[in-house]
Amino acid sequence: MKKSLIIRWIIIALVVIGWLSAMFPIRDKDYLGEFDRISAKQLAALQARSQNVLKVGNPDELKAKLDAMEAKDSDEYKALQKSYSELQASPDYEAWVKVKDFAELMRRVAAVRSDDASISGYKALERAAQGNADLYRINLSDFVNVPFQAKASNKTILRYVRVKSAGKLRLGLDLQGGTEFVLGFNEKDVPKDEKVEDIRDRILVIMDNRLNSMGVTEPEIKATGKNTISVRMPSVDEADKSDIRSTIKQAAKLEFHLVAENSDELVSQYMADRQNFRTPPGLIRKEIESERNGELITQVVFIEKTPQRIRGEDVDKAFPNVDEFGNWSISLRFKSRGARAFADVTGKNVGRQLAIVLDGVVYSAPNIREAISGGQAEISGSFTFEEARRLSGVIASGNVPVTVNIDSEFGTDPTLGADSVRSGSWAGLLGMALVILFMMWYYRVAGLIAVSALVVNTVLVLGTMALTKATITMPGIAGMVLTIGMAVDANVLIFERIREELKRGKTIGNAIVAGYQRAFSSIFDSNLTTLVTAFFMYQFGSGSVKGFAVTLSFGIFASMFTAIFMTRAIFDLLVLRDIIKGLPMRTFKFLENLNVDYLKYRKNAIRGSLVLCVVSLACFGVRYFGTKDALGLDFAGGTELAYTCDGQAPDVDEVRKFLGTQGYGDNLRVGYKRGQGGERLLEIVLPIIKVKDQVQEVDYTAFSMALDQAFPEVKIGLKQTNTVGGNVGAKFRNDAIWAAVLSTLGIIVYLAFRFELMFGLAAVLAVAHDALVSAGLFMLCGGQLSLTAMAALMTIFGYSLNDTIVIFDRIRETRELNKDKSYYELINQAVNESMSRTLLTSLTTLLVVVSLLVFGGGAIFDFALIMFFGIFTGTYSTIFIASAFINTWHKRAVRRERVNAEALKNAARDAEATAKA
Repeated sequence: MKKSLIIRWIIIALVVIGWLSAMFPIRDKDYLGEFDRISAKQLAALQARSQNVLKVGNPDELKAKLDAMEAKDSDEYKALQKSYSELQASPDYEAWVKVKDFAELMRRVAAVRSDDASISGYKALERAAQGNADLYRINLSDFVNVPFQAKASNKTILRYVRVKSAGKLRLGLDLQGGTEFVLGFNEKDVPKDEKVEDIRDRILVIMDNRLNSMGVTEPEIKATGKNTISVRMPSVDEADKSDIRSTIKQAAKLEFHLVAENSDELVSQYMADRQNFRTPPGLIRKEIESERNGELITQVVFIEKTPQRIRGEDVDKAFPNVDEFGNWSISLRFKSRGARAFADVTGKNVGRQLAIVLDGVVYSAPNIREAISGGQAEISGSFTFEEARRLSGVIASGNVPVTVNIDSEFGTDPTLGADSVRSGSWAGLLGMALVILFMMWYYRVAGLIAVSALVVNTVLVLGTMALTKATITMPGIAGMVLTIGMAVDANVLIFERIREELKRGKTIGNAIVAGYQRAFSSIFDSNLTTLVTAFFMYQFGSGSVKGFAVTLSFGIFASMFTAIFMTRAIFDLLVLRDIIKGLPMRTFKFLENLNVDYLKYRKNAIRGSLVLCVVSLACFGVRYFGTKDALGLDFAGGTELAYTCDGQAPDVDEVRKFLGTQGYGDNLRVGYKRGQGGERLLEIVLPIIKVKDQVQEVDYTAFSMALDQAFPEVKIGLKQTNTVGGNVGAKFRNDAIWAAVLSTLGIIVYLAFRFELMFGLAAVLAVAHDALVSAGLFMLCGGQLSLTAMAALMTIFGYSLNDTIVIFDRIRETRELNKDKSYYELINQAVNESMSRTLLTSLTTLLVVVSLLVFGGGAIFDFALIMFFGIFTGTYSTIFIASAFINTWHKRAVRRERVNAEALKNAARDAEATAKA
C-alpha cells in the first residue's frame, strides 16, 4: 500500500475515533450517583482514619454519657471528660466528624427529595449542604477534590460535579425545557462619568446573587451586548417564573449590619457543636466566602438582624484603589445624607465590624477603626485586585442608576421539549434513511461509499458540537438534517464527473482522479459561499438563527472532509486492491444525452418570475399594511402563549371574543398551530400594549386562569411562552437585514474574484428572486416572517448558490475548451451536462425537507415549507434567471465589441482615404 494512502487512512481513523469518543456519554448521568462516585475515594480514606477514633471510643456515646451525668465534679465525670478531650485532640477526629457530616448530608438530600420529588439532584445537594438557621453548613470540599483547587467552594464543587455528570451533547432550552429572559436598560440613563459596561457588570453580580439565593437550578447568566444580559434557566414552572420576573425587576438592596460584639465567642460555640447550636434572638448567622489561589476561605459571623440607616442609594461612588502602602483597597464616597448616617454609625461603633450585605449575602465585614466623617471612607485589607474590584462592584450595585427591563422572554415546557426531541429525531432518521436508500439504489457501490461518508459526516457534526460545547436546538437539528441532504451534493457531483470520464474511455483509476479534480472547484466554491452566509447569520442572528448557523457551518466542514478526503481514500484503496474494475451506476433514461435549448424559454420564464415577484410583494403589502400580520413575534414584538387543550378545543372566534371583553383589543391573533412535536396547540399572540408610554406586562398565570374559567369544559395547559419587546423586535429586524445585505456583498465580491463581476451579479439576482418568491409563497400559505423564516431564506441563498456555481463552473470549463462557441451555446451545454446532478441533488434534499414537513412542527414546519419552495425556485432560477442574465450581458458585450470594431474599421478606412487624397 502506498505510504500516502496509509497516512490518509490513519488520519481518517484518528478523526473518526476522536470525534466519536467526544460524543460519549451522550446523555446526562445521574447527578447524585456521579457525586457518590467522585467522593468515594476521599470518603473511603476518611472512613479508614475514623476507625482509629472508634477503636478508642465513640465520641457521640462519650458526649451522651457526659451530658447525662449529674455529678459534674465526680472523678468518673472528669475521667470521661479527659477521654473525650483526648479523642477530640486526636489527629483522626476531624476525619470522624467529616464521615458523620457525609451521612448527615445524605440524610438531608433524602429529606429534600421526599419533600419535592421533582427537584434536581444538583439543587437537592445544594440545599442539603447550605443548611439554614437551624442546620449547620457542610463543606463539600471535604469529600470532593477539584483539580488545582485545594479547598473549593460549594458552588464550584456543585458545578464540577455537573460538568462530570453532563452528557456531551447539550440540549437547548427549546429541547430540554426552560426559560430565557433577555434583560436590558437604556444607555441614555447611564451617567456620563460611568461606562455602560460597568453598569451592566453590576447588574450581572446582582442577578447572579439573587437567582442563586432564590434556589434557581443552574442559572446561566451572561452579557450578550453592551446593555443586554441573558438569563437562562432549565425547568422553571410558571409560579416560579412569576417570582423570578418580580425579583429581576427589583432594585438592588444594599444594607450595612453591625456584627455582634460577641461574634467570635458565638462562632467558637457554633464550631464546637454545630448540630445543637441555636442562634440567639436578634442575630443572624452568615458566612463570608472568598476564594484565593483556588482555595475557599470561609468566615462565619453573627450580625444584627436590624440594618443601620445607611442605604444603597446613599453611596455615590465605590471603586478599587491603591492605598499608601501599595495595597489594593476600596474607596467609598457617600452622598450628603449617607455621609451623615455613616459618620453617626462609625462614631458610635468604633472597634466593631460593619457587614456589607447585598440582597441578603454578606460580602465583607471590615473593622471600624475610627469615626469617619466627610463622606469618604476606605476599606483596606490584603485584597487582590479581583477581590477589590468585586467588592467595590457589590457596593456600587446598591445604587444602579438605570432601570432593568425584561426585553424578551422565551419559555418551553419540558414535556414539549421532549416531544421536540422525539419529532426532530424521527425527522432526522427518516430523512437519512430515505437518502441512504436512494443513494445505494442509484449509485450502487459508489452509493455505499457515499452512505459511509454521510454516517461519518453526522458523527463529525455531533462530535464537533460536543467538543465546542455548542448547544443543540430545534433549528440546529433542522440544520443538521438539512446538511445530510446537502452533503450528498458533493458526492453526486463527484460521481457524475466520474461517470463522464468513464464514458470517455478512461480506466477506473484515471476516471476517479479526473472526477475528483474536475468536481473540486465547484464543491469548494459552493461550500465557501454557503459558509459566508452562515458566518453573517451567526454574527447578526439571534437565538435559533445562531444555532442553525453553527450547525450548518460544522456540516459544511464535515462534508468537505468526508466527500473529498475520505471517499477518495476509499476509492483509492479499492482500486489499489483491484476490488473494483468499473463503477456501474443507474441512470434515468431521460437524462442521457440531453440537448435542450433552455434559453429559448427564457422570456416566458422571466415573465412568469415577474408575476410571482409581484404577487409576493402584493401579499407582503396586504399583510403588512392591511391585516398587519406579516411579521412574526420576533420582528413585531408582543407576547405569544401556546396552550394544549384536553377535550373539545374552543372555537377560535369564541376565544377572540372573550379576550376582546378582557381589554386586549382587536390586534390580537388567535389560532391553532402544530407544535414542535406535532401536537395541536392553541396559539394566542398579544400585541405590545402601552398605557401612558409604559409597556403593560402580561400576567401569564392570571391570563391562563381567566381562559380556563371561560372554557371550563376544556382542560387548558400553558406549554410555551415567548415575549419580545418592541426594541428587541426592531433589533432582530435590523440584524436580519444586515445579515442579508452583507451576505449579498460577500457573494458578489467572492464570485467576481473567482469568475467575473457579472457572474456575481447574476448569482445575487437569482438568489434574491428565490428568496422573494419563496417568502411570498410561504406568506400565501399563512406564514409569517420571523427569525426562523430568515434562517430558511438564508439557507436558500446557499442552496441556490450551490446550483448556480456548478453551472458557472461548467460554463468556465466549457469556454476554455470551446473558445469559438457563443455564450448562448455554452450556457445550454453547461445546463444539459449538469442537469443530472441538479435533479439528483434536488431530489435528495427534497427527501429530507419532506421528512421535516411530515414530522416537524412549529418553527421547523415553517422552515421546511420555505425550503420546499426554495428547492424548486433555486433550480428554476439557476437555469432561467442567472443563465439568462449572463447570456444577455455577453450578447450586449459582443454587440458593443462588434460596434467598436466596426467603428475602428471605418475610422481606419477614412484615414486611409484621407491619406490617399
